[in-house]
Amino acid sequence: LVHLKDVDLALAARLRTGELTLMGAVQLGLFRPLGEGDIDVAAVIEILERWGYQGWYVLEQDRSITGDEPAAGLGPIDDVRKSVDYLRTRFGVHASA
Repeated sequence: LVHLKDVDLALAARLRTGELTLMGAVQLGLFRPLGEGDIDVAAVIEILERWGYQGWYVLEQDRSITGDEPAAGLGPIDDVRKSVDYLRTRFGVHASA
């Protein structure tokens, strides 16, 4: 089982130094939709596939909602849709958000 995440490395650095808490970093967008962060997600998937990985990929989109609850179909689901679209476009993955 592989958990796919993309991340903003500048925010991750601020988290590592203690400048930000995990919650603060998440609120600022630490975890980005796949393909929009600083991790070469495509390269990771390509290497795993080349090595014969045939297991599941799990997509988690960590967000912190600090205001009112988003309307149905808005909010963190937007990032999930972007990640699924990235996987569809890049790898022809059949998934839904």
